[in-house]
Amino acid sequence: EEEKQQIDLIYKNAISTLSEDDQTIPMITMLPELLRRGIGIHHGGLIPIVKEVIELLFQEGLLKILFTTETFAMGINMPAKTVVFTSMEKFDGEEFRYVSGGEFIQMSGRAGRRGLDDRGITILMANKKLEPDSAKAILKGSSDPLYSSFHLGYNMLLNMMRIEDIHPEDIIMHSFHQFQQERLCPQLKEALMSKLTQYKSIQ
Repeated sequence: EEEKQQIDLIYKNAISTLSEDDQTIPMITMLPELLRRGIGIHHGGLIPIVKEVIELLFQEGLLKILFTTETFAMGINMPAKTVVFTSMEKFDGEEFRYVSGGEFIQMSGRAGRRGLDDRGITILMANKKLEPDSAKAILKGSSDPLYSSFHLGYNMLLNMMRIEDIHPEDIIMHSFHQFQQERLCPQLKEALMSKLTQYKSIQ
């Protein structure tokens, strides 16, 4: 009962920031009953304030079960005791496919709370027959590579001009994008030498 009261208080305080019309939409009115039972949902279709409330309640340990898409595992540090995959497949916008090794690592990595659990538990529900190679790709696959999307645009340049002692060159030199490009230099040099050799051989 005490936890239910805490949930009600947090939820009402958050929703009070919305307009009266917005407070009457089904998503807002139906969710409290679910939250009082310690059950939450988190996906891209929720309005931002609702997502923030659910993240807060989960962080405080007031939600015991959270049904969520993989976006919950991206970027925010919210570990759980157990992670359950209800399916080995996901819809990627075009077709249904098996979860990749990187996605599995990202989501299952949420299992286990530091200082609270001896170990994290991941349950993968086998909802269809899985070939050994596919299972190996999911469970023993490598994490997805990271690529920088850094782009120095006009807005960023104008903002930098307003601040003293900040130069575009420094931003570029200390960016992850620059780091990746510098790591590629030896490979690019090799490729260049190979092309030059090919070019000379056909002259």
